[in-house]
Amino acid sequence: MIIDLNSFIGPWPSHPVAGDAEQVWASLRAVGVSRIFASHLSAVWCRNPHIYNRELFEAVDGVDDVWPVPVLDPTVADWKRELEKVSGHDRVQMVRLLPNYGGYDLAGVGDFLLAIQEANLAVIVQTCLEDPRRHHPMAVVPSVASSAVVDMANDFPDLRVMIAGAKAAELRNLADRILTLPNVYADTAQVDGLDVVKVLVDAGLGTRLVLGSHAPLFIPHAALARVVTDIEDDVAQVILKDNALRLLNEI
Repeated sequence: MIIDLNSFIGPWPSHPVAGDAEQVWASLRAVGVSRIFASHLSAVWCRNPHIYNRELFEAVDGVDDVWPVPVLDPTVADWKRELEKVSGHDRVQMVRLLPNYGGYDLAGVGDFLLAIQEANLAVIVQTCLEDPRRHHPMAVVPSVASSAVVDMANDFPDLRVMIAGAKAAELRNLADRILTLPNVYADTAQVDGLDVVKVLVDAGLGTRLVLGSHAPLFIPHAALARVVTDIEDDVAQVILKDNALRLLNEI
């Protein structure tokens, strides 16, 4: 089994992507992904990202191998009502936070994070969606420091947390802290470099890495190859399946 915890559907404003839902899911199935977790890209730039959670739910309805990951934003006045709605959906296991696009600091939204924790949902904190060099010059969005996500996880030890979009150097520098926090995982979507997953495994993070394809912004085949090329099959299986199941509280 291969589980992809970080994919999307929908359009992206700065460059064209093949974001049609069925196209995205077909591209992931083609490389062997059997469980797909997806958010809606249109939520990223919307002042009320909750609007696109409805469209996401409609897209995944009846699709057995896709789980919706709705976006929640604590700056939207009705976030409590939205959390109640999404937590009542029988397929929602995770929610996605976009602090840099929403304009909020993780250290200042404790009530919001506590509510997600009490709803027993895992949380994806997206630190970076797009290489800053590809941002439109009038719409440059700074990345979220992965250290801020680790700080958040330390403050909410019962909240299951996935750092999405972190660079390899960030994760290496944070390895000791991450390994002291059993609730923290990180995806492989943007950990570029030679033998990079092996380097992270050698740093002790093999039990904390999960597959993130970042499709359709990135190519699924490259995401999978990054994991399986330079490490042993049993270690790859931990990253492709076992760690995701732990994050989802299924084992």
